[in-house]
Amino acid sequence: MTKKTYIQRNGKFVLKEHYIRLPQGVMIQDDIEPFISPITREVITSRSKLRQHNKEHGVTDSRDYGHEFMLKRSHERVNRMTGNNPEAKAERIECVKQTLEKFGL
Repeated sequence: MTKKTYIQRNGKFVLKEHYIRLPQGVMIQDDIEPFISPITREVITSRSKLRQHNKEHGVTDSRDYGHEFMLKRSHERVNRMTGNNPEAKAERIECVKQTLEKFGL
């Protein structure tokens, strides 16, 4: 029988061999490749210009929407389509109230 070593991470035990240590310290990100804005046709050459351009025109970059964002939106969509959101619940309650009033109950 071999000895197994565990590491506690976020309240859960993980086998040491499966644990991935995240890099510590500063991470430097390369600048973006210059591209032409589809809105104004100007050349965007840096992240600061991109931020300013997005702010001026009220748009966002598609790279801002990661996996977690998409999962959250998908969950919200399913709830909306199945009627499991606050608006649908309020609508059902209002419908029941109107029906009760209509029949004098």
